Amino acid sequence: MLAFRPPQAPWGGPAAEHAVTRHRATGATRPAGSPGRAPVEAAAALLALWNDVEASFEAEYNDWQAREHVPERCRVPGVLWGRRYRLHDQPQAALPRYLTLYGLRDEGVLESPAYRRLLNDPTPMSRRMRPVLSNLSRWVCRVQEDEGAWEAAGRLAVWALGSGSDADAPRLVVAPGDPHLLARRLHDADPLSWVRAEQARGVQGGWLLGVAAAGALQGHAGGTAYVRCA
Repeated sequence: MLAFRPPQAPWGGPAAEHAVTRHRATGATRPAGSPGRAPVEAAAALLALWNDVEASFEAEYNDWQAREHVPERCRVPGVLWGRRYRLHDQPQAALPRYLTLYGLRDEGVLESPAYRRLLNDPTPMSRRMRPVLSNLSRWVCRVQEDEGAWEAAGRLAVWALGSGSDADAPRLVVAPGDPHLLARRLHDADPLSWVRAEQARGVQGGWLLGVAAAGALQGHAGGTAYVRCA
């Protein structure tokens, strides 16, 4: 169970120490989310992408993401996994409708020739989708805490908090065994060159916290409720 004391402002402000314990060292392995699967390498870095999409393209967008875009990125050496989420019944949510998370061996994967090739030479479908996306925000993070099989959960409560400094780490306490992810944003990460100014929305903060929720995503005060996309 998560006990959460929100900071003074929605996107940050002064905050006290956090009390989450490091679960795995970088490069360690962890059990896969599903029984019978081989262990997977623990991610040391995280790419988080938020966006909305024009309503008339939503079905096409989801098909492209599931069948082409995310699998394509997961074939890049060093991209360990990808997870897609959408808002769960929150019309006035603080964050955009879609969230995609990628686990990375390290943040240098995003500068590799294989990854840069995908950005610079997009598929025809990617070219078609780029102009209809909005409220885009891209965080590159270092993973600080990775506890339990949070990525196997169908529901995730998400916070974007603080500035990323040790002094204003999120004010939270996660009970032992609660599946969660805590990542520190790298503020010097390069933005996507193709995003127009009117498409961008700077999700503010320096810490990303995601806590798996087995039930109805209640009891996670201030978190934005997301569910896994098919």
